[in-house]
Amino acid sequence: MKKILKYLIKKVHVLEIIGNDQKWIRGISICSQFAGTDTIFVAKKGKKTDGHKFITDAIQKGANTVVCEKKPVLIHKDITYVIVKNSMDALGTISSNFYDHPTKKIKLVGITGTNGKTSVASILHDLFYQMGEKSILISTMGIKIISQEFPTIHTTPNIVDINKYLNLSIQKGCKYAFMEVSSHGIHQKRIAGLLFTGGVLTNITHDHLDYHKSFEDYLSTKKSFFESVLPKNAFALINYDDPNSHKIRKNVLAKTYFYGLKKKADYRIRIMKKNIHGNQLLIDGHKFFTFLIGEFNVYNLLAGYATAILLGKKKEEVLQKLKTIQPIKGRFEQFISYSGIRIIVDYAHNPDGINNLLKTIQEINKQDGRLICIIGCGGNRDKKKRSLMGQIVYETCDLSIFTSDNPREEDPEKILIDMKNFKSYLKNKEDILTIVNRKEAIQTAIQMAREKDIIVIAGKGHENYQEIQGKRYPFDDMKIAKTLFSEFS
Repeated sequence: MKKILKYLIKKVHVLEIIGNDQKWIRGISICSQFAGTDTIFVAKKGKKTDGHKFITDAIQKGANTVVCEKKPVLIHKDITYVIVKNSMDALGTISSNFYDHPTKKIKLVGITGTNGKTSVASILHDLFYQMGEKSILISTMGIKIISQEFPTIHTTPNIVDINKYLNLSIQKGCKYAFMEVSSHGIHQKRIAGLLFTGGVLTNITHDHLDYHKSFEDYLSTKKSFFESVLPKNAFALINYDDPNSHKIRKNVLAKTYFYGLKKKADYRIRIMKKNIHGNQLLIDGHKFFTFLIGEFNVYNLLAGYATAILLGKKKEEVLQKLKTIQPIKGRFEQFISYSGIRIIVDYAHNPDGINNLLKTIQEINKQDGRLICIIGCGGNRDKKKRSLMGQIVYETCDLSIFTSDNPREEDPEKILIDMKNFKSYLKNKEDILTIVNRKEAIQTAIQMAREKDIIVIAGKGHENYQEIQGKRYPFDDMKIAKTLFSEFS
């Protein structure tokens, strides 16, 4: 694929052009290391580094055009410089132009919120597949075009990759796109230039305060998606039952709808029965059973149902296929050993997530066994949530094992100290076990567990790696638990 530069910068807020705008462009790069022959290098200011420092490196790699916010001191011959007001805004328009405006040809729905984004996006992708519709899923778990998977690093990929894969999905016949929209992605303008058909808000609770500095800033970022990104002709679907939803729904230009378990919601659902195997539900007069477990998953399922209806699908068809939706990997994923011990692996990695997970297990667990939880907190992330998560686990579970999650560049021992830095109303309770090595922590829990006990391994869910000092090592909670059980048996 190649395009003329003049076409690519159409509708970009250009302050000045130095050089020829009639040259051919064969690719876009935001990292000098990956710049190639006849590519545009877009220099953007990041949180840690400034891309303007790597302009010369990109040119040496073959870039023939540089998009930047300030005129370089050194001007290279035969290189075109496009000076813009904001590099990320320009990148959104340029990448959309390069990939032939894919969001004009596909119905894109963005799902945002603290918890439930992956589940709702995955439910929608699976639901539409069951209804015979081709779609693309862009989520924490990767990019999935129909059934073909592509790995990603961020929940919301960079805007170049988003447009690239959306364009590819259209070539493969996709008419719908379901994408997680993270607060980082919104703030860093990784969704700039995209045209959304709809947006979904799952909930807003404590998370990512290492990045946003305060809950108000975090909330404001999420709010900006509905206020500034969604157009008037789009729909906004908001969780009516979330305590912070009233702060989001103000000043929304899009047509707004609500879902929830309360009477005033446009889309409502009722839980008839719930147990460790799933939920018996009532929606619009129709009863059905779902293998998705817990009230939080009922909300996710309802969000998927409502979105499908808002996208024009018939209610009867959606309800028929909704009951076939299977649990998502790493989200309340279960396994029962030969000895009668139940393992639950879940991605819960913030206070609200872990609280909902553990409370759900308490509500539906009808056996006399103990609840054992293995939990850690990520390094180089929100430190304020560590003690909150530690306290929730300690006060809810019969046995708490604090261990390493993805320590990244931090000392895991320090993270565990932060997790234990709380005061509890409980007296004479069994002490917290602290085991830095995650595999040893899982092994210890299995050795201590008895028949009917439940072991919860929280925090990593679907992740198949552990990130330590900049390197990713293979690590899958469920696989390791199953292997250890087989060794013990």
